[in-house]
Amino acid sequence: MPDEDHILIAGGGRVGRRVAKRFADRGKSVTVIEKNPDGIGDEETEFEVITGDGTRPSVLDAALRPETSTIGALTNREDTNLAVCLVAKQIDQELRTVARIEDECGDEYADFVDQVFFPERASIKAAVNALSGSNIRTLEDVTGDLEILDIQVGYDAPIKGEELSAIDFPEGAQVISRTNGHVAAQADEKLVGGRRYLVAADSHVVNDVIDLFRGEPE
Repeated sequence: MPDEDHILIAGGGRVGRRVAKRFADRGKSVTVIEKNPDGIGDEETEFEVITGDGTRPSVLDAALRPETSTIGALTNREDTNLAVCLVAKQIDQELRTVARIEDECGDEYADFVDQVFFPERASIKAAVNALSGSNIRTLEDVTGDLEILDIQVGYDAPIKGEELSAIDFPEGAQVISRTNGHVAAQADEKLVGGRRYLVAADSHVVNDVIDLFRGEPE
């Protein structure tokens, strides 16, 4: 996701707040729409909160920005989440939509949204992955603040073709191996555009790592 990307989340409950905070910790611009924002504490002011009903076109349209790339409908009601995604697509067909679905048969809704997220089957990291897209993925079984990223080197990335030993990675980040995990990364390995790597990173430097690996969007 480019730096200017904005993520919109409908639903400021436990799931929505935690997902919003994870993106905010990465330095991303995040807005949460919540009918009853009283449960969102002052400590979570790193993301914008808008009071309103995300299924209303006027509320959704007002919360969207020109740089909004993705909307995650993460309330605890699947009918609300589907409505949010359908309204969002009517406003802007280019928006990527992710819906939280509780129903065990929820896979059938995949034709109506870009991606379905099942909180009963997955962690908060899985929700972050769903909203992030395919080129950046956090391994979901890792606990604690350390994140293990499965990340692709962009073809315009500043580190493409560079040896690991010559790259100025932020403190708290280290390339572990290629994603296949067969051989640990060596100092003289050159990073190849389009190839995926496993990177260990403290949560506060994840966004810096993504910037190095991503380059300009294609």
